[in-house]
Amino acid sequence: DSSAGVQLFPFSKLDSNSGYTVTHVFGFVEELVVADDPEFEWSDNFNQARTSHETRQTLMYLLDAKVRRRMCKKVLEMGGNAVLGYHQNFDMEGDSGLVARTYGTCVLIQSKEIVPIESFGRGANK
Repeated sequence: DSSAGVQLFPFSKLDSNSGYTVTHVFGFVEELVVADDPEFEWSDNFNQARTSHETRQTLMYLLDAKVRRRMCKKVLEMGGNAVLGYHQNFDMEGDSGLVARTYGTCVLIQSKEIVPIESFGRGANK
């Protein structure tokens, strides 16, 4: 039930020097999580407003982890191990609550074989 091992990249293309190559593109992957907004109910008590703000910040932190974990589980189910063009945002939708959304392109990446520089030219020197 883990989502470990999925890498999230905010860019849509891997740099040729990254050490990775894309071997398969599975397609678009998305997830969203909704929770009640603790600041939606209006109150003119300053201390209560501060507490609800801190509660909202904690909730956003937890939603961030939850939406990423759910999306990464989908990536693993699709056969991927990375997301390119990863994007995440939060919407405060009033009576609907807080919405955490995340999306990107599910891909399978592999490490490139790295040949040490010292190995170049050894055959020519012997």
